[in-house]
Amino acid sequence: MIRIVSAGAAGQPAKWILAFRRTTDSRLINLLAFGRYKHVTAFGYIREVDHWVFMDWRTIALDIIVARGTDATRLINYYTRDADMLGMPARSRQIGGPQFGLWCVPAVKQLLGIRGGALRPDALWRCCIRQGAEILSHESSEPATGTARSDAARA
Repeated sequence: MIRIVSAGAAGQPAKWILAFRRTTDSRLINLLAFGRYKHVTAFGYIREVDHWVFMDWRTIALDIIVARGTDATRLINYYTRDADMLGMPARSRQIGGPQFGLWCVPAVKQLLGIRGGALRPDALWRCCIRQGAEILSHESSEPATGTARSDAARA
């Protein structure tokens, strides 16, 4: 991992927030994706520079957005709309073997160094829970396991 830090001018999130969305902007994905969750995005707060970073793998492009203040609030509201959220600590991304696939789940697994065979957002949710994720919000008829929080406060 390359880490460029000059007088506190750079950093990385200590915790990533994963937003598991029940809908997407793509009508095709909404129709084809099986399970409760249709899409997953990741975002985190970088304390050293007082900015949020957002990572969203869409069907045709990877969006990486850095924002703060009202712009960050607007993006957090967008990404958490109709979503359940997990908090995952940042960890080493040394995963055995290459990651495959050009969709949201393999991208998030690669970003966070998550091990497991998850290929769909529902399976990634379960995989993250097994690997110590904290439940930040969860709307379900099933009881949630872990610590529930209703806010997406700074990591």
